[in-house]
Amino acid sequence: MPDLNTFKLEGTKLVPTNRFNLEPAKPSNSFATVVKPKESFTVIEHPIIHSIAIDRPLLDILSLNKYFPLIDGDTTIDENASFKDYSDSTITLFFPEIEIAPNNDTLFYYENVLDKSGKNSGLMGKVTLKYTIKNKQLKADEKNIVLNLKEAILNLKVKDDSIKINGIVIPEKNEIQFDLKDEAVKIAFLNLITKIENLKSNIDLFFEFKGYSRFRKNFLVARNINTLKNLKFFGNETRTENIRPTKASILSNPLIIKSDSPNSMVSRRSILEIQKENHLDTNVQAELVKSTFLLRVNKLLNYPLSSDPATSLYKTIGGGFINNPFNLNEDFSQFKQIFIPGIHFSKLSVYKSTLQPNTFLLISKTYGLSRDLDTMKPCISTIFHAYEEGTSTQEEISKISFQFALGPNLSEFDLAKLKIELLQNNYIDGDKADYFEKVQFLFPNDIGSDYEISGNYFLQKSDISTDGKHFLFNLSTENLSEASILINALNNTISQFANINFRHKEIKDTSIIELNLEKTIGEMIESIIDNTSKTIKISNKSISKCRLNSILFVNNENAAYFNSTYFNKFPDLISSESKVLDSIALNPNNKSSVVKNIFFDFESIEDISSEFSQIVSQSTSYSRYIQIEIKKQKQTTNKITIELVVGETGNRFTIEKLKAEFSTPVLFNFIVKNSISNNTLLSYKVNYFDKNDNLVKSPNHVFDYSTSSKITINQ
Repeated sequence: MPDLNTFKLEGTKLVPTNRFNLEPAKPSNSFATVVKPKESFTVIEHPIIHSIAIDRPLLDILSLNKYFPLIDGDTTIDENASFKDYSDSTITLFFPEIEIAPNNDTLFYYENVLDKSGKNSGLMGKVTLKYTIKNKQLKADEKNIVLNLKEAILNLKVKDDSIKINGIVIPEKNEIQFDLKDEAVKIAFLNLITKIENLKSNIDLFFEFKGYSRFRKNFLVARNINTLKNLKFFGNETRTENIRPTKASILSNPLIIKSDSPNSMVSRRSILEIQKENHLDTNVQAELVKSTFLLRVNKLLNYPLSSDPATSLYKTIGGGFINNPFNLNEDFSQFKQIFIPGIHFSKLSVYKSTLQPNTFLLISKTYGLSRDLDTMKPCISTIFHAYEEGTSTQEEISKISFQFALGPNLSEFDLAKLKIELLQNNYIDGDKADYFEKVQFLFPNDIGSDYEISGNYFLQKSDISTDGKHFLFNLSTENLSEASILINALNNTISQFANINFRHKEIKDTSIIELNLEKTIGEMIESIIDNTSKTIKISNKSISKCRLNSILFVNNENAAYFNSTYFNKFPDLISSESKVLDSIALNPNNKSSVVKNIFFDFESIEDISSEFSQIVSQSTSYSRYIQIEIKKQKQTTNKITIELVVGETGNRFTIEKLKAEFSTPVLFNFIVKNSISNNTLLSYKVNYFDKNDNLVKSPNHVFDYSTSSKITINQ
């Protein structure tokens, strides 16, 4: 149960009780860098736009526009350009502003593509954007040019090159989608989040607009064909000047007309003469012709990863993600998962280091409440932070803190047994004589893996730190009802479940957290080996009973011996009880060898309900404990629900017990303010249900918790 004392005495110092004495993880060595041969980096080519078709019909809005820019031959068409209206030179035309943003809060989306065998065979993804054409605030004699997006190109950056991907434009919704596959999915993601300027992706938007430009005709009239006889043909060699070229040489050499030839048939003077002869007016102004023009707008695409999956712009079918999912290297891994017969995947994942010999990463599939090494009590404490107002005796709760430690569900027996399994399955490197000392186990915290808690409201909002292979949770709340719910769950051994997701480079694994006071993790048995008298003294150091299942002997030569039959009828060890065991009876092979170490497979038999009376008597002025006991009920009663309302705070609680659970009492906790005018009444309604879930009766009661600490539910 939670220890309500805030401090404890260690030597001559008072230290907070939440300083749990936990078993540290193994020291982690630095990993050496393996230099691999440089491989050529290849990228899957994607379609590149070669031309832009502009023959699609314009939107109806274009036909309603009455302002068209006049485009001179040397005018630059960019976002900042301005033009005179073709029909009214007093009006100046500007391009509107173009804005882009992720579409529907999703910028990047991807999924794994499976083959016929259900194995990953590639990636498919997309980048989705929404564009906005925003008219500028202009003067009365200034207008915006109407634009229509025709094409969009995504430019992805790789080393010394780029990849261009055509987009799908949906003008009705102002949406753009770029479809990606395989390597382009990874490259796009890294381009979108990178902080390196040269690797940031960008998008080219090509907008179509109507305008007018001047068109001038070039007048050229053919003259006598005989003038061609006077042309001189030149090959690659000057000595062929006056030689008529053969057909073969004409095909193999370019045809060149000497520019300084006195008989050149094309000259400005000759053109003017032709125009006069044909009565053509050379002073006619060029015509204004309506044409289609393109405006190219380039926008940078770069959005950082969010720290919250709920707001992430990067998503999969499971929702937003906040880590890089493409940093996996299937060809080379720092850790490689191994599968060992006898080690169930539902209990443990084992990864062997490819850099350090005899080093294994262990990810326990279950994390639970750890026990303190000194006291063998669960590492959990509840601290009530109170303050006084003025000089009165009235006190109020300002904050309640829960502090607890969670660790992997792997006992010393499990780890010793795993070493033996590794030896038997040829996973030990080098000399195997002293493999027990050579094998090093690492845990996720040792390698700095990222982790994420999900699936539990209380645990997700905690402040979390790491201590060795353990996680330290600190949950504080000012909500008395919320605190009471968690305390009642702990008191009545109702498990709080959550998922903990680990990620480190190529490793992704998931474990389950189970917070339950009657399912604690950690050693309970202290053993003293006496090789001279061939005896082993064992002591139960915890506050709960302990049931021994088997024992593992390891001698000086690292030879192992199991014995489980010895404890078939062995009595449970109660708290602080000691027994002396005959080493020879446990291990007949131990007559001549020296026992180096022993490991016990045990089961903790924790019964929190047996401590109810002690806890109720220690109730503070702020925390009240009420024991609810259900007496023997009628045969037809199948379920009972109890609805409680605390008069002082108005907090409501509902407790449900099925027929099989009637004999187990409930420890109900609630928190109240401490004042002189306390309302110590608690009203409750008991609902009785039959086997068909029909409500039989619902009597109401009032209980004064200042006079008693037990509520009895009768028939």
